[in-house]
Amino acid sequence: MNDSQIEPIYRRSDEPMKAAVFLSGSGTNFIAIYEEGKRRMAAGVRPYAEIAAVFTNVPGCGGALKASELGIPVTSLSSKLFFSSLGKDPDDDESRDYYDAAAAALIENVCRPDLIILAGYRRRLGGMILGRYKNRVVNLYPGDTTKDYLVRGVDASIQAIRAGESSIKCTVYLERENERFGPAIAQSEPIGLEGFSEGDSETVNELIRSGGEWKVFPYVVHELIAGGRLAIDPEDNVYLDGCKLGKEGYQYGG
Repeated sequence: MNDSQIEPIYRRSDEPMKAAVFLSGSGTNFIAIYEEGKRRMAAGVRPYAEIAAVFTNVPGCGGALKASELGIPVTSLSSKLFFSSLGKDPDDDESRDYYDAAAAALIENVCRPDLIILAGYRRRLGGMILGRYKNRVVNLYPGDTTKDYLVRGVDASIQAIRAGESSIKCTVYLERENERFGPAIAQSEPIGLEGFSEGDSETVNELIRSGGEWKVFPYVVHELIAGGRLAIDPEDNVYLDGCKLGKEGYQYGG
């Protein structure tokens, strides 16, 4: 691969990286990312990202209320009302782009983000916004996106237990159009599954959140992306500090 084809996901600067968070629920990953940025800023640690705006498709959801309490600008557009008022199918690609264009306009009225973070955002983004923010939309899955047994509609923890896995990792990845998972950036430390059954999924999911999501997602946003340490090539290979990563991405060690 020609080095000239390898593009940084974000070029580090003296100013904090500006991020916009899209969410639809309680916002626990948003809070984890916010708190790590606040900690870094207070300690004089660089780099870090500033959450400059929050967007939600569910006005009044817990994450949006928390953002407002923190003084972060919140914009909202009910996806349910938007599509019902237009009489459109919310999963139609053209309608999806209409909605995404409106969401982007609302966010960009507040700031022009360097990164969009999907933190429990329950709508799939379309080509309009993914093209506008190419390689700058990150998401998290509470499981290993490289596993070939994954299906939609079943908790990642339950699928891992059914597959006989001894542990599970969550994955931060780049969002891609018409793909369930884009290239992996990083995975969390393994969360042990031994001794758990399918009936323990809520307990396991809480362990995944506290021991995986709330650690690796802030690290990727603040240290790897805001630090300008990540790059990508046209074949979707991800690079960390100039070295090509494997398909599982960087293995976070805490």
